[in-house]
Amino acid sequence: MAAVWSILCISGGHGSCAFADGPVKKPLAVEDLYRFDAPESLTLAPDGARAVYVRRWIDPATRRERFALWLVEGSRDKVKPLEKGEPDGRSPAISPDGKWIAFLSTRPRPKGWKETPKAGPGADAAVNIWLLPITGGEALPLAGPDQPFGRVYHDGFFGRLAFSPDGGQLAFVADDGIDPRSKQEIAADIEIVRPDQGEGLTGYGPAQLWVAHLDKQPQEFAARRIDRLTKDAICYGDPNWSPDGKYLAVHANKTKDREAARYSINQNFDIWLIDVKTRAFRQLTTGPGPEVSPRFAPDGKTLACLSVPRKGSHRDIFNLALVALDGGAAKTRIVFDHHAGNKIGRRPAPVFPLPDDCWEGDRQLYYTADTGLSSAMVRVNLVDGTAHIVHAKAEDSTGPLKSGAQRLGRRLNLTPRGNTFLDDRQVASSEAIVWKNDGLAIEGLLTTPPAAVARPPYKLVLYPHGGPHSRTSLEFDFLVQALAAHGYAVLQPNFRGSAGYGQQFVDADRNDMGGGDMRDCLAGIEHLVKRKLVDPRKQFVFGSSYGGFMTCWLVAQTKQFRAAVAQNAVTDMHMMWALSDIPSWTRWEFAGQPWEVADKMRERSPLTHVAKVQTPTLILHSRDDRRVPLPLGRAFHRALEARNVPTQMVIYPDEGHGIRQPQHREDVLRRMLAWFATHE
Repeated sequence: MAAVWSILCISGGHGSCAFADGPVKKPLAVEDLYRFDAPESLTLAPDGARAVYVRRWIDPATRRERFALWLVEGSRDKVKPLEKGEPDGRSPAISPDGKWIAFLSTRPRPKGWKETPKAGPGADAAVNIWLLPITGGEALPLAGPDQPFGRVYHDGFFGRLAFSPDGGQLAFVADDGIDPRSKQEIAADIEIVRPDQGEGLTGYGPAQLWVAHLDKQPQEFAARRIDRLTKDAICYGDPNWSPDGKYLAVHANKTKDREAARYSINQNFDIWLIDVKTRAFRQLTTGPGPEVSPRFAPDGKTLACLSVPRKGSHRDIFNLALVALDGGAAKTRIVFDHHAGNKIGRRPAPVFPLPDDCWEGDRQLYYTADTGLSSAMVRVNLVDGTAHIVHAKAEDSTGPLKSGAQRLGRRLNLTPRGNTFLDDRQVASSEAIVWKNDGLAIEGLLTTPPAAVARPPYKLVLYPHGGPHSRTSLEFDFLVQALAAHGYAVLQPNFRGSAGYGQQFVDADRNDMGGGDMRDCLAGIEHLVKRKLVDPRKQFVFGSSYGGFMTCWLVAQTKQFRAAVAQNAVTDMHMMWALSDIPSWTRWEFAGQPWEVADKMRERSPLTHVAKVQTPTLILHSRDDRRVPLPLGRAFHRALEARNVPTQMVIYPDEGHGIRQPQHREDVLRRMLAWFATHE
């Protein structure tokens, strides 16, 4: 469970010097939030000479986030929008012949046609599929007036647009857009509690698999024939075509133990092979935990996927698995087992998902990995099992692409600069720091204010990440930069339980939430105090999700913070199990159901210890959060009020687990800064 605050800054290296040769740079301001404008989701055309990307920015007039498709050709500075007026466009996929772009959009369908059903509160925007010539022009809806499907999934786990190898078909995942209630239930205006897709997908029906047969010369819409390959209550995701175009591989959990999969991949997903013509299913994997992200080798004889040998934490360590498809029973081989007691850091583990173009021939494969504060591309030789981190260089935009390293380099070469306004801002510098606690080496990121703003010892904000099995990375984080611009140093510790440091480190937090991980955070602060970098009398704490838990837990266990801000915080483990869309989170971390480990859950709930809180604490919560629902914030706020602890609660409507709307993000920042300043 992680907050959504980081904005990837692709504009190059921004130093922290406020007085370099040339004009004096301005401090970063909260209102600069509305100036972010950067590329994302860059997709290479087959010839590698051009690419399509999504321009993501905030409209200054409406202060709403916008997305539009742009084309880059030859070099990163040769860019142009693909549609006049830049209507909404997201998640581009390019056909194998390089002529068509399939993409998702919230734009309305033609007047009088069946419209895309709306999504629920706090959910992903309801999108549909459109096709556009790569040379630009008029976009066509995929389906005609009476399209057979409803909302298209674009959540990153289920949703994917996939062209068949010959480009004649497009596989995608969508619900049927039908109200699940009976006529009697609709007439009575009631709602029956039924399993649904959870956080970010409120209102969506089961993720079903569809294949559109694209017209060779489309007129008003792109496909007159759209086949539905599945019709059940199961969710299917991440479709991948076999090289001969006869089969689709998907991941799906067909057991009765099912729950939301958004940011939580710990259920018994298996890889299934579907014959596109006959719609016959074949189960390829049978592991006890998740097998996900199927990717066919070029020869079609092997399929790669990610695998976990247990139903463990919501973000466990993946193994790379190979499934042999030799006509008989499918055989699965783990390339390297990160769960077999191997030493931490022996080899970077893959993260979800496998890249679409992960294969290089039939004997080498690429995946991305978390490596501490950084990320890396890893190349694996499947013959001898050796693995190496790839250090790609920007490639020129001519010639065929023969390797994954070349593709990565070409992407670097074609990715336009973004957020260029930061060239004129004082950007705070960050450094990786390491300290020892309980015999463990703990890594964190320390961001310090520009010299023109403040000098050590700094007032400090401790900013623990969510999860707990997430991590702090080197990505540009506007919230951190805004705090630094107001004179705060920010410490972001990758405490035990964090991803990127191996399986043993992830498991070190189990049955000990608020124990060793809290000590890791406090030891990091002590390390900075000893270095005389931070003022021991001016310490503050902010966190969201599990970071919100840590915030509430710290103010209940210590008195060293002047003020705290908790966003979408886990405050009570029994309520978390009962109300969250992922009860498996609590069950795994405490090794039992609430009635089995009631004392343990109660003891590690911040609400249990609220009588000890004296720290002024601001509570922020999304109204429509399904992962950490609103009552958890309300309960802690009410308890603080009852004890006359300085507090306030702010609720953000139409927001899920991450507060994303720009005007709400601005409000969070301004309230946090004001709260800290009031209690300095």
